[in-house]
Amino acid sequence: MRLVPATASRSQSWICGVAAVLLLMNVGCASRTGFDREAMHSLLDSESLVASDGPAAGEPSSATMPALPFKLALFFVEREVPRRQGLHKVQWLSADKDALKLWLKSLRDEQVLSELFLLADPTIQGRDVKKIRQAAARYGMDAVLIVDAIGAVDRFTNGYAALYPTLIGAYLAPGTECESLVIVEGSLWDARSEQLYLTQTDGGTWKAVGPAMSVEDRDVLTKAKHAAFEAFGSRVAGRLRAMKLERRGPLDSSR
Repeated sequence: MRLVPATASRSQSWICGVAAVLLLMNVGCASRTGFDREAMHSLLDSESLVASDGPAAGEPSSATMPALPFKLALFFVEREVPRRQGLHKVQWLSADKDALKLWLKSLRDEQVLSELFLLADPTIQGRDVKKIRQAAARYGMDAVLIVDAIGAVDRFTNGYAALYPTLIGAYLAPGTECESLVIVEGSLWDARSEQLYLTQTDGGTWKAVGPAMSVEDRDVLTKAKHAAFEAFGSRVAGRLRAMKLERRGPLDSSR
């Protein structure tokens, strides 16, 4: 007979403890803060080497672009990101690298590129442009496209979060909203000099709404990366294609 009250007491204590945790979780992520885009761009730019003799942006000009077709290396930057201001590391998967190669594959048939090479060097940490260029040159590449990215997550609650202390609401109520921004930046460098041919920056966002237990930051970041990377791949291919049009000039436009 004495076991019943004790069991009930323990059960009530457990329920109260879980409810307290959910209340704290609700309060802790209640505010919407947005994305600190300036901090994201600053982190991307902090390791960039500024070219002294080439344009940093805009379409490539015939005076600076490499001879066509040229051998292009692709290098994806792996970096550690300080966990502040909602910043997150972007994970580069084999599927991402294959997707960029696929976007650029048609440029070989168009005589813009003669070779595509995925450059992987475990000795290069972060975005060391000089070392990346030197590694590309060792493999006989003419230029290297350095691809970098940074992500951010803003997680907050809405009015449905008031149902979280009911326990059932924590699993069913769509009280948590998670937004993500991923910025992808690419820079095309000559492999044997500090010549910067072009830069391309694109961003992608994604949002998920649901119960706190089911909304994962990682999933939202992945969706935002895909959105940014699709825009990036398409635009980089277009700008490299423009090199051939620029080289032809107005007298060759009918070819």
